[in-house]
Amino acid sequence: MNRLDQVIEMVQRGLYVYPIVPNGKQPIKDYSYLKASQDITLIKRWFMDEPNINIGLNLAKSNLIVVDIDNHNNDLQAPLQSLSNLGYNLPSDYVERTKSGGLHFYFRSNKPVKPTRKTKFIDGVDLLSDFVVTSPSTNYKILNGATLDDIPQAPNWIIKTLDNRAMPSDRMQDNPTPYRRYYTGYLIDEIVTGVDAGNRNNWIASIFGKLLRAGTNPRNAYSLIHLINDNYVSPPLENKELDTVVKSILKRFINE
Repeated sequence: MNRLDQVIEMVQRGLYVYPIVPNGKQPIKDYSYLKASQDITLIKRWFMDEPNINIGLNLAKSNLIVVDIDNHNNDLQAPLQSLSNLGYNLPSDYVERTKSGGLHFYFRSNKPVKPTRKTKFIDGVDLLSDFVVTSPSTNYKILNGATLDDIPQAPNWIIKTLDNRAMPSDRMQDNPTPYRRYYTGYLIDEIVTGVDAGNRNNWIASIFGKLLRAGTNPRNAYSLIHLINDNYVSPPLENKELDTVVKSILKRFINE
């Protein structure tokens, strides 16, 4: 399949593309990712004018997110290991190798994505939801024969980071506070960190118990745990299952 046919297949699958100068990253004159299109007639005209164009993706319009692993120090394992050490998983089978030797891990979002990017999320890792150069651009290669069907849903930590729940400045560190930290601060940090599938019930039970032991009125704790479940648990527990966990902890708390 030639490059034009690959791009046509991409837009037929719902992606929005724009033309980039050959072998480069800059949009062709009078274009930007904001003018990304699904107009096949227009796309064919791009290739007639310049058959060797690179291709950019408007990630936000395509409901895609990319985790960009830099290869600046010829060491891809260091940033990947740093993510793993922090508990941030990259469960994607759709990975592209970039022109510089870095890696782009692709994810889908089941809700609209705002065009933004978190550069230097950690050293060597950027989170992108605005635009990216993509295959079939020159020297961009999809690894292991993956197809668009292999792009998974984005993990909860990626969505939360891009959803303005991160610190307001990328320059701020995880613990810049000069003041003493208290139990409530640690509890809030634990809640906002959230939990993914696999340990949801135990995590919810732990958080609800800690709210009660902090002196929260049980009715207020119950309201809070529903908000926490909706926003920081991925995927959220069904209400019936959540209530079962809450009742178990409340009974144990009353009997203590």
